[in-house]
Amino acid sequence: MRYFHVAYATGLIAAAIAMPAHAGETILYGDEGAWIDVADLPSAEDGRGMPLRLMESQTRMEDGVVSSYGDIAFALDSTEALDAMGTISLEWLPDKGDLTVHRVELVRGDKVIDVLADGARFEVLRREEGLERRILNGALTATMSIPGAQIGDVLRYSFTTTTDEQVLDDEMEYVNVVMAKPVPLAEGRMILSWPVDESVRWATTRVDAPVDEMTRDGYRYVTIAVPVAEPAEIPADAPPRFRLPPQIRATTFDSYAQISADIAPFFATEGTIEPGSALADKIAEIGAQTTDRKERAALATQFVQDEVSYLLNGLNGGNYIPQSPAETWELRSGDCKAKSLLLLAMLRELGISAEAVLVQSQTGDALPEQLPTLTNFDHMIVRADIDGVPYWLDGTNGGLRATNMIEVPRFRYALPLREGGTDLQEMAMRPQAVPDQTVSIKIDQSAGVGLPAIYDVRIAITGATARQFQALSLIDDPAQKKDALYGTVSTILGDHQPVDMQLAFVSDSGIATVTAHGLVTSPWDTNATRAELDVPYQVADSFGFDVDRARPDIADLPVSVPGPIYFRREIEWLLPEGETQFRLLGNPQIDEVIGGTRLSSQTELTAPVLQITEEVQSLAWEFPASDLPDVRRASLRLKRSLPRLRATSPVRRAWEYRGDASARLEPIERIYTQLVADADSDDTSALLNRFNFRFQTGDFEGALADIDAAIARDASADNYLSRGEVHYNLGDFDAALADHVAVADIDPDYTINSRRIELLALLGRADEAVALVDEFAYLFEDPKSEAQLRSYALGFAGQAQEGLDLLRDELSIEPEDAGLLNSACWHAGIFDLVTEEMLETCTRAVEEAQNSSGAIDSRALALYRMGRAEEALRDLDVALARSPGQHSSRYLRGVVKRSLGREAEAREDIESALHAAPGIASLYSLWGLPPK
Repeated sequence: MRYFHVAYATGLIAAAIAMPAHAGETILYGDEGAWIDVADLPSAEDGRGMPLRLMESQTRMEDGVVSSYGDIAFALDSTEALDAMGTISLEWLPDKGDLTVHRVELVRGDKVIDVLADGARFEVLRREEGLERRILNGALTATMSIPGAQIGDVLRYSFTTTTDEQVLDDEMEYVNVVMAKPVPLAEGRMILSWPVDESVRWATTRVDAPVDEMTRDGYRYVTIAVPVAEPAEIPADAPPRFRLPPQIRATTFDSYAQISADIAPFFATEGTIEPGSALADKIAEIGAQTTDRKERAALATQFVQDEVSYLLNGLNGGNYIPQSPAETWELRSGDCKAKSLLLLAMLRELGISAEAVLVQSQTGDALPEQLPTLTNFDHMIVRADIDGVPYWLDGTNGGLRATNMIEVPRFRYALPLREGGTDLQEMAMRPQAVPDQTVSIKIDQSAGVGLPAIYDVRIAITGATARQFQALSLIDDPAQKKDALYGTVSTILGDHQPVDMQLAFVSDSGIATVTAHGLVTSPWDTNATRAELDVPYQVADSFGFDVDRARPDIADLPVSVPGPIYFRREIEWLLPEGETQFRLLGNPQIDEVIGGTRLSSQTELTAPVLQITEEVQSLAWEFPASDLPDVRRASLRLKRSLPRLRATSPVRRAWEYRGDASARLEPIERIYTQLVADADSDDTSALLNRFNFRFQTGDFEGALADIDAAIARDASADNYLSRGEVHYNLGDFDAALADHVAVADIDPDYTINSRRIELLALLGRADEAVALVDEFAYLFEDPKSEAQLRSYALGFAGQAQEGLDLLRDELSIEPEDAGLLNSACWHAGIFDLVTEEMLETCTRAVEEAQNSSGAIDSRALALYRMGRAEEALRDLDVALARSPGQHSSRYLRGVVKRSLGREAEAREDIESALHAAPGIASLYSLWGLPPK
């Protein structure tokens, strides 16, 4: 709205304290006023460890002028301090008062160097720091680089600014932040004074310190020693009025009604629209479109929002005094006052009852508790009354239409500017009529819940946020637009892989629509015994109040309700048809008000489609702390009752798409192919994603093409390892071994691993595997790891018993180590060295590993070697129930079933395992467990 007159005293800032000084463009130099009580500089001993040695803020309110004196001393005790504090900057508004500099000194031990006496002077700059935010406040900046400053000096300077605010006439006001610990200040005071015959009222907020009041020589004095005690930390979820910084406020206004009456004349609209002018014609055009006053108000507001850009011009009293509607329209720019006055004039011309109102955009809930000052407000909007309903219209915002005009901004209170004056009006919360955001999500998992899901999402955005997307739609930079749209969709879906994203904005409705199409990782939990889905993307899932009111001093603080918000979400989930049955869990019908928020959800499962429609809408600004126990219980109940799905029969896994079923993969494959085609030439992510998909679904030839292309772009160790796995499963063991050698050249830590040992064995070079372990034994940081890989190599080289003895030696040191127990069991099983004693070791491995599927698989092989096929089969069933993707267990189960004469089942298990991991056949054949 405007530039505040707030003498804001902060801690360590390089530019010292930027107190607006006011009314002459020439800096004055002179002594302090007689009313100022000049402080002594604290001794170096008293100020030890305090970079800010002195901070004096003294203010005199008299005859309509507010004079503010500052006396600051910084210790230049380091190179950093000298660099940061060695230049003084003072800022003031020359249309409101003067800046008078009293002293600039360097205190060096017992010596005081008068910098001004040596001829140094401030340089005047015009520095519009807010220009990038379209703020032109007319401030001047006085700067001085201190000549001769040295490390160890104390820089002290003092100045006075005067403020005679044009719009206040003889009224005065003062607002200042009171410096509080832990600001590193040795000593300071805040002194406020005024003649005893001035009707000044004052008050502090959250100041925990003695306040000294006295009358002397016809003046009233209020003194606070600073820094005051650090205020108690207030949680961010408390309303803003409880989180204000320590403040002091003084005013000659007797009420908000007086401010209302005093400022109202500046916002009179009579005669501001010249008949026959271009602006009058624009108003007539709006009137001709509709006779509905609500529609007219919306069109007028849209006109001001869209056709007049924001620019605060604070020159010559413009911080409070608005420019005329004609000037605003001619310039096509204005601040909130100018825009509001223009909108107000238009509404009245259109026959709509309206008035300008002052608001506080951040801490409006504190207004009733604060002394009345104009500084309490930082924004202006317009209140229009139509058919008994107040509408709060903000010309500086965007996206308003008749459909969403009912929304109440979170300002809490407004002060109408009215002839004769009036008090604050509460801006009561009321539910929004139109969702801020309507998200429609279609997830297509008709191919299977274990596969990546195809998504289509549509996000319809209204209000001010839609206006931002309108600006985005006009950007010429495709990469910037793509990044922005990806981020928008990510807020809904998380990580995703889009092949198409579009943005459209319809001006008439003010709705921006984002659409996207692509892939997301399947959110199903398919590792469990039963596949389950905690349905994601539900807006209610993120609802909750993580509120702490445990401390006694904050126990009774109300809780802010986020808002105003209104979100609607529609989810359609396509499930595989026919082969799997699904059950809906949770509450299909939810309609509750929790913590001032309405939450509703309607869920229906009509195979093969799950549909969820939900809404979240704020209904209150805050709720009392006494409601928290009920709110917490209701929030937990809500989360536990959100819809979930459970498969009541087995689901098809990614590796189970053989024969005709592989056709289901084609839509996903097409999207991956598009992603690869669209990727940048140096980007491997799309290739690797398609590689993973092909690898997991058993398309090893396609996977090889992808990983070859990825290595051509990025020859990383991980990529070579991946290609080694593809070559292994394609039976090209020489190529797989070459990949492992390449990996070792890139990262020596990968020199020895079980797969490389297996490849050497498959190539008939098991002795080389033993030599490899001997040569690179120094790579092992753990004797157990060395023993495990050495025993593996020895087993392939015909020295299986020696390898088992190595493992037993390690077990004698760590007899309960689950990994060693399992290695011994597995070694005995694959190299056919199982005994009854070893079976006990296998069972201990299962127990120590807490029934892990790997340990159970090892025991199954041991049992099979001992001729106990039925027991082995039971173990394998358990292992696969726990880890369906453990393909070696499925292969072994097929071998066991074949030995039991269950040929058809055996063939299915073996074919399924070899489709997913064909390399198993060659490796298990080495151990005497061939597929046929």
